Amino acid sequence: MAAEHSVNALLLLVLNLALSKDPLYELSEWVASLDLRSLDLPCDVSMRFTDDRFGRALDQLYEADRASLQTRVALSALRNFGIRFDQIHNDSTSIKACGHIPGRTKTGVELRRGYSKDHRPDLKQLLFTLSLSADGAAPIHYHVYPGNRNDSTTHIDTWNDLRDLHGSAQFLYVADCKLCTQDQLAHIVAQGGQALTIVPGNLTPVREFIQRLRAGPLGKKLVWRRPKPNEESVTEYFSLFTGRYELFPGRYPLYWFLSSEKRHRDQAARQEHLRQAEKALAQLAPKLNTPRLSRQAPIQKAVQAILDKYQVEPFINVRLATRYNRVRLRPRGRPPGEKARYRIRQKAHYHLEWQQNPQALKAERRVDGLFPLLCTNPALEPVEVLKAWKYQPRLEKRFEQLKHVHGVAPLLFKKVQRVEANLFIFFVALMAQALLERQLRQALSQQKREPLKLYPEDRDAPHPTTSQVLKTFAGLSTYRIEDPQGDFQEFRDVLKPVHRSVLELLALSELRFWTGT
Repeated sequence: MAAEHSVNALLLLVLNLALSKDPLYELSEWVASLDLRSLDLPCDVSMRFTDDRFGRALDQLYEADRASLQTRVALSALRNFGIRFDQIHNDSTSIKACGHIPGRTKTGVELRRGYSKDHRPDLKQLLFTLSLSADGAAPIHYHVYPGNRNDSTTHIDTWNDLRDLHGSAQFLYVADCKLCTQDQLAHIVAQGGQALTIVPGNLTPVREFIQRLRAGPLGKKLVWRRPKPNEESVTEYFSLFTGRYELFPGRYPLYWFLSSEKRHRDQAARQEHLRQAEKALAQLAPKLNTPRLSRQAPIQKAVQAILDKYQVEPFINVRLATRYNRVRLRPRGRPPGEKARYRIRQKAHYHLEWQQNPQALKAERRVDGLFPLLCTNPALEPVEVLKAWKYQPRLEKRFEQLKHVHGVAPLLFKKVQRVEANLFIFFVALMAQALLERQLRQALSQQKREPLKLYPEDRDAPHPTTSQVLKTFAGLSTYRIEDPQGDFQEFRDVLKPVHRSVLELLALSELRFWTGT
């Protein structure tokens, strides 16, 4: 019975994360407001779910074999929903913690300070990696590491887990530039796998190509065009630079792409940096010749700090002009008389002059929108490599959902063991929402239905999200009226057309929606 209660408590935790994200101490009231028959639970069971019950359930989940449980959950989703495993995307994020959460779990997880992707280096954190399928962006694997773990060392372990989950190495593994090391790529290729990544800009072949392109235009061809995401009236163009390029000579092909939208973003960012740098120089100019900026060295240091901050040193020519004024200094001591001798001294007076460098700006415009991709499978066409990489932002959306919708951070438990167990609950909730979203969008596409009117004022939602759907169903209630003899009668809210459309797309009857049967 205790195990059954723990399972029910964990199920309710998943449901709460997907629906409302109430604090742990308010979960008992939240459970009491539910019609638990839709979860196949008795109606009077809500009194047993206190915050202590949920805490003990997390303790039991921590002691369980969560690795095997994660595998079973992922395999069940893959089989029951027919999710493809041909292309897997991986990335990592940091999850910050507030307060003091001491200890270390049996898997080595502990709160440590490290590189914070939340821009909070003062807080301890965990490193959370997530892998999802390119079929509906459904999460299929996660892992938690200590907060000081370098995410460039996680890919071999992650790829091995994915291979074991799939049963073979026949899938394309896509990750960011932290994957681009010889050891990690060689491991994946040696096991019969395929990898795709963006190449970091600090590698010598990348710097050499960029310098060539700055020196003069190179040949390229248009390979793909698509509507700009979230702005379908604008078309984005992708070009491929012709020629054969390799990273780690003789091993992996390197493709140089240019995006029209990235070009616009790069140009806009550079113009903003130039504007900010010139503004800072203008604010610095009146401060020259004051006690702290009366010599050439501190002035040059202040100018260099501005150029480094906004990364515009090649694009602005700054000149420190000097004018010497003759100053007459009287001798020290008593006030000078009529025959006193004065010393004449040359005093430097500085002022700044600057202007933009048109030649450097023209050369830099040639590399705007440029990005290099590496794929270990030479059989893939460049446009296929590009399309596979352009699915990676879906993973960023899942991280945004994890942090801002589910509220995974900051971590508020006082036991690191419960924190680690609760992250499994977050993973399951994220998977459940992704599967619902996938089913809904696929049904809309296959049935060629009109977009659902999920937004206020009955506006269309061409790409419905789980949050929008759940918000639409929020507030639907069942009412129960009892007389003193114990006889009762039930009433339900009337479903709107949009509710019925969603249930129809998900192949759910109204009876199953209300009762779970």
